[in-house]
Amino acid sequence: MSTDTPPRTAAPRRRPRDRKQQILTAARDQFWSRGYHQVGMAELAAAVDIGASALYRHFRSKHDLLLAALDEDLTAAERTVGLTGADVVDGLARVGLERRGFGLLWEREAGHLLPAERIAIWRRLRRLAEAVEAAVPAPDAANLRAWAALSVTNSPSHHRVALDQERFRRLLGEAAHACLAVSLPDPPRPAPVPRRAGRGLAPASRREALLAAALRLFAERGYPSVGLTDIGAATGIAGPSVYNHFPTKVDLLDAALRRGEERLWLGLHHVLARADDEASALRALVEDYTAFAHTDPRLVGVLHSELIHLPEERRAVFRTHQLEYVAEWVALLGIVRPDLDATECRVLVHAALAVVNGLARVRPLHRRPGLASEIATLGHATLRGR
Repeated sequence: MSTDTPPRTAAPRRRPRDRKQQILTAARDQFWSRGYHQVGMAELAAAVDIGASALYRHFRSKHDLLLAALDEDLTAAERTVGLTGADVVDGLARVGLERRGFGLLWEREAGHLLPAERIAIWRRLRRLAEAVEAAVPAPDAANLRAWAALSVTNSPSHHRVALDQERFRRLLGEAAHACLAVSLPDPPRPAPVPRRAGRGLAPASRREALLAAALRLFAERGYPSVGLTDIGAATGIAGPSVYNHFPTKVDLLDAALRRGEERLWLGLHHVLARADDEASALRALVEDYTAFAHTDPRLVGVLHSELIHLPEERRAVFRTHQLEYVAEWVALLGIVRPDLDATECRVLVHAALAVVNGLARVRPLHRRPGLASEIATLGHATLRGR
């Protein structure tokens, strides 16, 4: 009789019950970290250890994954807002930390959605803002304050700062509540009649004209959806002539980012050179950044949303410069608020920048007289917590 042990057959591989959720989580993280355009379905399948065919059983396309990720994050926020007796702002701060990529995904990748899908998500965001309005203790500018609070609670999507979750949530909650309660400057009296913006003049320099057109198209459509021929056509410059000024589209993006970066550092230089102390410097810095974002929201949008499309080496240089710029704010805030450590200061600086960036890009708010002063006040309240 044989004493050999019979060979074992491999146990059938069971499909995890939460496979769809695993795929969605991996997609959200990859889209947030690397950008929608850089992520392939095969990579997502490998990330959750399945084949491409299994992935397509759950999601027909990368577009469907993006839409599902945004929908799931919004649904979590909506459930929080719907809890009876809950602090709306505190709940949204928790969701902002648990689903950290939502704010940036919406701002950077919404162009990949169909128009009807973008409109539907925007309407849901507007309803969230309306829910926050109900928590506003101040009688004025409830809509403006609500959008500021939402910007605060979504601000973790714009950075990777690590902090104890409970302390992180409290900081965001305090900053958001400060936006709801701070006294805003009186509007100009009498309120000026909004002047219809002119069409503007085209620069004589062809290089400058190309750069201006690239900024506009990158902001409107997103970098991946714009070609050099599109930029040339927008300026009336034939394709071959474009290459005389910018050999590649990446060079155009690089030039646009440098333009924004130089504006930030020049403003910082002027603020520090004229300041009497750290508190006045911090207030002036908020005002300077607000003026920049309010007058040129497209350039600010490109700075925050399109950097990811640069090659790694160039991107690393810009990332370093951005961190150095934020560090200047952090150093000032650390002196103004000695109750905070450097990490906590960094969280609030990013929240204040998110408030300014977010409010400058909400178009319905642009009809408000004195908006720039109000935004600066809300940004400063985010930093000071009152």
